[in-house]
Amino acid sequence: MARTKTTTNPPPPRVNYKALYPWAPDELLDECSSLTSLKDWRDHVGEPGAYQGSAFSKRHDIYIVVRPCTPGEPVCVDERSNNGEAFFFLYQTVFKRIGLRLPFSRFERELLTEINVAPAQLHPNSWAFIKAFGILCGYFGQPPSVDVFLHFFEIKKQGKSLWVSFSGIAGRILLSLFQQSYKGWRGKFFRVCCTEHDRTALDGFPLYWVKKVKLTKPKTLDELPSTDREVCQILASVGVLDTAELIAREFNSDALTQYISTRTTPHPLSSLISASASFYHSSYMYCLCTLDLHSMSDCTFMLQLSLCLTSVLFASLVQIRKWI
Repeated sequence: MARTKTTTNPPPPRVNYKALYPWAPDELLDECSSLTSLKDWRDHVGEPGAYQGSAFSKRHDIYIVVRPCTPGEPVCVDERSNNGEAFFFLYQTVFKRIGLRLPFSRFERELLTEINVAPAQLHPNSWAFIKAFGILCGYFGQPPSVDVFLHFFEIKKQGKSLWVSFSGIAGRILLSLFQQSYKGWRGKFFRVCCTEHDRTALDGFPLYWVKKVKLTKPKTLDELPSTDREVCQILASVGVLDTAELIAREFNSDALTQYISTRTTPHPLSSLISASASFYHSSYMYCLCTLDLHSMSDCTFMLQLSLCLTSVLFASLVQIRKWI
């Protein structure tokens, strides 16, 4: 009886990424993710009881699809590698250590657009600056602003580095580096796609690696509107803060208040300022954690109330600062 000859499917042809992305240097084409299996995704998520520390979404992960990457696929590819479906890459450390959650906030989208970089193109230390800046603004009851951020931070020429980094401006240092020597993050990123639950999750910012980054010039106080100038003055009054400490205290308003209050110059009205800021921070975090920010029909009233609280508190803080 003749044996039946078994055949195996040949491996898929190797993609010539150099031909598809001739502008990309070899180092960039060699930057591929080791997170290529469902097990890698499960290892990131971990046990359900500890999942909050590894979550991808602010609300629930059904709003975002986070997938393992294709083996050998460089970080600079675009939708051509995903059958035309839009996506972006983001390094695992930004979720795991810095605590960034999706979808991006309006501030994060606008900042990425302003500097013209994709999410994976930004160095993790710079993501930590963005995260801590948002926490600090929330503590004082102010939505983070791109113009205010660019008063304290700038992008300089990258030199040999492929990743874009913010640096504090001399004389206006607001936050310390999250990690002096950030190691172990390269080669570990996920692919992020949207779902039918939120088709806007990928709107409003560059998705894919940008060949030419926009260098920013420091914004002076004179260039800013009066409201932004007042915010800059309030933020500058706390001195240089530890980025890692702010991120660690994001969801603990008492610990955050205690940390920031110890960095400010004591004043008879300081306790009133801290108490007011702590009250707003608690309200702000409650809204952030409970509201579906993309479903206006469900939260219009709460958002309007939050805006009213913001206006009243900020007006009070500004007036108190004038008395100090």
